[in-house]
Amino acid sequence: MATESYDEQVSRLGESARGIWQRVTEDYELAPHELRLLLEVCRCADTLDALAADIEERGVMLERKVNPAVVESRQMSIAFARLVSALALPELDEDAAPKYVRTGTRGPYRLIGGAKNG
Repeated sequence: MATESYDEQVSRLGESARGIWQRVTEDYELAPHELRLLLEVCRCADTLDALAADIEERGVMLERKVNPAVVESRQMSIAFARLVSALALPELDEDAAPKYVRTGTRGPYRLIGGAKNG
């Protein structure tokens, strides 16, 4: 897999993940490490789609227990959000002010012009 091009890897992604890849790569010039992050974002999107299909088909509860796909979907949603955040794509509108600033790797988001902690 390490020797495969991004085009080869993207060709195996699902429809929504390929859409994410296409939109982002058309709108932004990404460095190699950002392309890798974007590929992981797309893989997460595929996994979330598969989990959603499982939940739709089998339901949230299975024989009085939570469908494991529900739990995994929650975890994958967190991973997806963190990867998207790590990608840190700027706003396309150059005049748009940033909506938030990340204060640290595990720190909270702070609204620009909002109350300051500490």
